[in-house]
Amino acid sequence: MNNRFLFIIGCLLLVAATAANAAGDCIKNQDGDVVCGKGQCAIDQYGKVFCAKEGGGAIRDQYGNVKCGVGYCAKDDLGDIHCAKQPGGGATTDSYGKVKCLGGCQSGAQQRCEVARPGSN
Repeated sequence: MNNRFLFIIGCLLLVAATAANAAGDCIKNQDGDVVCGKGQCAIDQYGKVFCAKEGGGAIRDQYGNVKCGVGYCAKDDLGDIHCAKQPGGGATTDSYGKVKCLGGCQSGAQQRCEVARPGSN
């Protein structure tokens, strides 16, 4: 029963990530200008916007730095960022505070981020 529940949750995450994957992300930077990326975007502690590559996730860590992944990301109970290994792959935190990723997890990294670009997506 538990494995079937996790499988259903994983499928729902994949569908949600695939739908979001096509759209990219646009947010306002510290100056109020709209900036966009091919993947999910987040603002660091200094107000700079970083975005993941297409199909990827971006999330701030406990220090305010943006970490990105090939797939979507989630934060574990220790504040570490874990991201799915495949573009559009979902990630979620379970009831024990551990991150589960569709297709396996890898650590989020600043090197996987791109600086957001002005304008529309």
